[in-house]
Amino acid sequence: MAVTEAADMTAREVNKQYQDGLSYKRRMGFIDKWPEYERFKAGDQWPAATQKTKALPRPVFNVIKMIESHKVANVMSEQIKMIFSLQEDDETEVNQEQIDTGDLFSRFSEATWERIKQDELNEEGLDIAANTGTGIWHYYWDADAKGGTRFPWVGEMEGEIIDPINFFPGNPQQRKVQKQPYIIISSREMVDNVKAYAKANGLSNEMVEQIKPDKDTQDQGYDMAMVELNDSSKVTVLTKYWRKDGTVHFCKVASGITIKKDTDTGMRLYPIAVMQWERRKKSIFGVGDTEGLIPNQKAINTLVAMQILSVQLTGWPKVVYKKGAIDPSKITNSPGEIIEDQSPPGSGEGVRYLTPASIPNTAINLVESILDFTRQMTGADEAATGTAPSADLNATAIMLLQKAAAIPIESIKRRFYRLIEDVGRIWEEFWKVKYNLPRQIILRNDDGEEYSELFNGADYKDTALNLRIDVGPSSTYSESLMLSSLQDFLKSGYITFEQFLKYAPKNVVPYRDRLQKELDEQKGIVGTIEQFVNSMQPQEKAMFDQMQPQQQLQLIGQVIMNQQAMTQPAQPMPPQQPALVNM
Repeated sequence: MAVTEAADMTAREVNKQYQDGLSYKRRMGFIDKWPEYERFKAGDQWPAATQKTKALPRPVFNVIKMIESHKVANVMSEQIKMIFSLQEDDETEVNQEQIDTGDLFSRFSEATWERIKQDELNEEGLDIAANTGTGIWHYYWDADAKGGTRFPWVGEMEGEIIDPINFFPGNPQQRKVQKQPYIIISSREMVDNVKAYAKANGLSNEMVEQIKPDKDTQDQGYDMAMVELNDSSKVTVLTKYWRKDGTVHFCKVASGITIKKDTDTGMRLYPIAVMQWERRKKSIFGVGDTEGLIPNQKAINTLVAMQILSVQLTGWPKVVYKKGAIDPSKITNSPGEIIEDQSPPGSGEGVRYLTPASIPNTAINLVESILDFTRQMTGADEAATGTAPSADLNATAIMLLQKAAAIPIESIKRRFYRLIEDVGRIWEEFWKVKYNLPRQIILRNDDGEEYSELFNGADYKDTALNLRIDVGPSSTYSESLMLSSLQDFLKSGYITFEQFLKYAPKNVVPYRDRLQKELDEQKGIVGTIEQFVNSMQPQEKAMFDQMQPQQQLQLIGQVIMNQQAMTQPAQPMPPQQPALVNM
């Protein structure tokens, strides 16, 4: 009974904290604003038509989506790597084991990045951050994942993006997520799945049957989230993280029942990373681009709609006729149609068109001005999007223009790189705490070839690591600049053709590996000799030059024979005759 009462108290406490978080968001207007931002980005930018406005044109020139998509692509345009290294004192000499440990974690981060599709998570998180102002990355332990034959393992780290409307920090005024007293994440889950989860975690059948579906969709905010398939299939699940005795604990609550009791993760960090697109004073929730672009978007749509309406009224003006002058049912839209005026003679024109006022040129210029100013103020002008002011500019000039135009986005990039560093620290915690059994992991070497490594995170639990985020070029213009520089070096004779193939981008030079292999085969012995001579130390090279030609040939011949012996497969040993045994 004591355990049940404690679980009920936990559920009541979590529900109260969740309601407090909802109340705060309502007072701040987030529950209404964020769904409005999503509608504008999706193109739903006009209010519902009324009887008086149903004929008004409703054009949508989605400037919000264009600007935010460009800025997100710009932030993600660089190739990011996590570089781990072992912490050491300045007076301590770095040994090979320390280098291997940092290299292992660095290569494991690359493999994890690819496995959990981190690039897709980053794109989704940045899209939400650009729109609402806050991006939230959440990593959790999937206990259902299994694998390994020789070294079987259970559990794997996974990642997801949390919408800020489902994120409830204990102190919204604290920007740093690791300083939060607690964090609650809400989600809508299928009732059958929640019941199975609760039963697997030791809940009695009586308690499991008390988990009922609910209709708490109004607090989800977004139009698509508030309309579910039916009203009897989902329930709101609350996941709470908090710290106790130096480690992070978590529990889950649904229908006022604790379906996952207080569980120690063994980790010191919350498995959550938060990024603000633009910082908001004294708030963990940032400011997105949509918040300031909506008035401009409305002005552009309205001005363009008035221009379209003016063209419609000028091309198809309204007809004014005197009663009895014509039969309105006989008038069609056929060009050159003859209309008979049946009004009495001397009563004036019985039929005429209304002449609408023409729209001034200032309205047309105003649309272009608003659009240009908006793009300039948000860092999404023509140079930033790759549209060169002149067709004579090469890739280098365009790249320089882009870098100059991307200065307003640099602060966003720095916050994103800091987020990736926080993500790397969360991964490190998972590896050291959760990967506590030997498992075989697949890594890649510097040439991109896969190899396996046996990993047990418990061996590194007390190992302190440094983490550095390495940012490198990966955009099309960066590759063009790299290829152009290599071509200049090749023409000037600073590098050989083999070096050109080695360092050229893979997706720029087709069949690069096959070309290198054929060149190596063509070089044969000559290439072996060149490689042998070039690998000599300066002292060895001086001694080799002083040798007689015959001695040089003998030494080279010995090297060639040694390499051939290493490359040839080992010959099987001939079968031995059985020894005769004297009886």
